[in-house]
Amino acid sequence: MSTETPPQEHPHAPRIESGTGTPLATWVQRIDDAGGRDLDHTAIARLLPQRWEISEWWAQGVTVAYEQLIGRRVAGQSSGGDFAASASRTLPGDPDSVRERWDGFMNPARREALGLQQPSLSDTPTWRYWRVAVSDGSRLSVNITAKDEGRSTLGIEHKGLESAEARELWKTAWKTTLTDFTGFTDFTDPSHPDQEIR
Repeated sequence: MSTETPPQEHPHAPRIESGTGTPLATWVQRIDDAGGRDLDHTAIARLLPQRWEISEWWAQGVTVAYEQLIGRRVAGQSSGGDFAASASRTLPGDPDSVRERWDGFMNPARREALGLQQPSLSDTPTWRYWRVAVSDGSRLSVNITAKDEGRSTLGIEHKGLESAEARELWKTAWKTTLTDFTGFTDFTDPSHPDQEIR
């Protein structure tokens, strides 16, 4: 087995071992032994739960890590070759009120500055969505769900980016946008909102 990056140096190696009960180095060896370097993403992700005790969710994570380790993709790159940026923040309010504030915050001038087109809103019993096409051909989905009593999580998923550089630029843009959104809205929660940028 010769990987471009040692498995123990992968940033998610501890999380994968904790979640699957198996070190990432062992998963890499298993996939290599099963001919993984000649298989595509879907084939590897299907193979893992068929041969070993691993959930489909963890199989996806292990497959992505494997592909990164062998140099097939870099951080933030999908199996299709494009890139994605994401960010999330936990905010006070139910999903409807958080989306209403977000929609008001993302006014036409702000959308134009970010290259966003007219958004569409949709609902499920547990999720509220704010989706929009981006002028560079990428796609943005803002997904809001209740986290606990009186708080919701707003997650930004920006997919279809052309390069790692674009991913980094958008990660910075969404971090700034979330910070501005927090300052724009009338949040009464005295604690600092939780934020994650990936």
